[in-house]
Amino acid sequence: MGQQCRRILMTEEMINLGEKYSCKPIGFTQPVVGEVVSKMTNCAVVKVAQCADEDQELLEEKSSMVVAKYDTFE
Repeated sequence: MGQQCRRILMTEEMINLGEKYSCKPIGFTQPVVGEVVSKMTNCAVVKVAQCADEDQELLEEKSSMVVAKYDTFE
């Protein structure tokens, strides 16, 4: 039998300010890579360094700063 891959759900305590993560911001179709610049109770503000082409216009509207829930971080 094959092994199941289990994803660990990230929490606020597991996310560090200033570090880069992959996450899926609210309203985006694909995950992005960026640096955590602020943390709140259920989500973080991320300065995006890289995103999918289809989300580029949305990213520009948000000045490269997005909000993502902790459970979307990897």
